[in-house]
Amino acid sequence: MNRTKNLKKLLARLALLAASALPIAALAQGVGIARLTTSGEFKLPVAVWYPSPAATVDWDAGPNRLHATLNAPVAAGRRALILLSHGSGGGEYGHSDLAEALARAGYVVAAPRHLGDSYDAPQGRGTDLQTIGRPWQAVATLDAVLADPRFAPVIDARRIGMAGHSIGGYTTLVMAGARPNMALHAVHCKAHPDDADFCGASAGRNAVAGPGRALPRDTRVRAAVAMAPLAVWFDAPGLADVTVPLRIVTARDDQVLPSRYNAEPLLRALPRPAESAEVAGNHFVFLAPCTDGLKALVPMICTDAPGVDRAAVHARLNAEIVAFFDRALPAP
Repeated sequence: MNRTKNLKKLLARLALLAASALPIAALAQGVGIARLTTSGEFKLPVAVWYPSPAATVDWDAGPNRLHATLNAPVAAGRRALILLSHGSGGGEYGHSDLAEALARAGYVVAAPRHLGDSYDAPQGRGTDLQTIGRPWQAVATLDAVLADPRFAPVIDARRIGMAGHSIGGYTTLVMAGARPNMALHAVHCKAHPDDADFCGASAGRNAVAGPGRALPRDTRVRAAVAMAPLAVWFDAPGLADVTVPLRIVTARDDQVLPSRYNAEPLLRALPRPAESAEVAGNHFVFLAPCTDGLKALVPMICTDAPGVDRAAVHARLNAEIVAFFDRALPAP
């Protein structure tokens, strides 16, 4: 009898401990979104997603449908921060469903619109504003979010990760410690003239540092995900300092940045093994599923091959990225 009674007490105590150990994200009812602008040399618009105790109310930002409540209260707790870097010509809402998935899992997520390499201001493409400016803009974004009175109290600055797509993947790798060698651009294009999307574009032709300009060395990023990254500019010496947990995700039919020229050499040259995965689709399958309005505006980035279900791809992709950051940036 006493044994049964003691067992019941033990089970009750274990249940209470389990409940108290639930992540604070489980207490958040929804996802909020807010906007801020960085200061200093690079003034960038930034969208910030976060867990909120308020119910989620969808919000339309131009042709983008966001499943997040504008200016909702921020749920209390200590949370990891994930920086999202879009591809060339993109914007802060290009990976909104990934941001929402991370916020539902308890993360704060900040996505800048990169100056000189966005849908509304592409003039820096192929210059150091793209290749050097982008990482500095990532630094400015981290500084701004960590200083914002809405988010500073809830962010654990020891748990910062980053994810990026295409040249946003390049930006992510630089923030993780990689150093590009732009001389590799001409070497690659001479050896692989068939890589028309990369070698026929302006990317890299003028990508050199001006006087006094150098890439930042920011050690705050502790884990990173690169989706279909532009990686031609990296070799083993330039990757020697990339020691944070890393996940590389490629697209099976990527014709813009083929894996054989980018992700595969990258994975071989890294100083420590990285996680890798592949999804069905083309280079743009990593962008959030498009609304009808966005499909009408930019069909190229919204159209998938027959048999490719972008929503299904993202259900798996987003879950795996959340799981990666859960492993790489564990709560204390």
